[in-house]
Amino acid sequence: MNLKSVTLFLLTSFLFFNCKDDTTKPEITKIGSKKNEKQTPKVIDENFEVFLDKFNRDSVFQISRVKFPLKVKEIDLETMAELDKNRSDFKEITILKSKYTKLDFTYPKDALTREFDRYTQKIKTKNNITIVEIRGVDNGIYSDFYFEKINGKWFLKTWKEQST
Repeated sequence: MNLKSVTLFLLTSFLFFNCKDDTTKPEITKIGSKKNEKQTPKVIDENFEVFLDKFNRDSVFQISRVKFPLKVKEIDLETMAELDKNRSDFKEITILKSKYTKLDFTYPKDALTREFDRYTQKIKTKNNITIVEIRGVDNGIYSDFYFEKINGKWFLKTWKEQST
């Protein structure tokens, strides 16, 4: 009995002292070690369509992916009316985060067949710039939205509104 008690006590003591929490020790890793490489996040290279889908659905995500203050060019209809109807001048508008309105580039199935506000939407990508072109069908809708990939993530950079 005595030998069993001593053995049990030693085993319990051994487990107690060897199973302590080591989280208080600072972790030292060598530069270039595999453990250090795993801790560094990889650069994300987002697919534009996946990004745009989330941009359309999630307003918090959308705000985080707009470069504020947003500089937008709009056709200056007053100058156009005063001067030549074939000439279009633009004015630059600055949109602050507090004045920003959520955008939605979801292309509805009936966009080309509806009675009013028919339009097409094309996405053109060249290197790190993507332009979402929206063109109305016999209705004056004409907009270009410019997205730029920065550090592997897409951001709305600006747009040019030429609708009349």
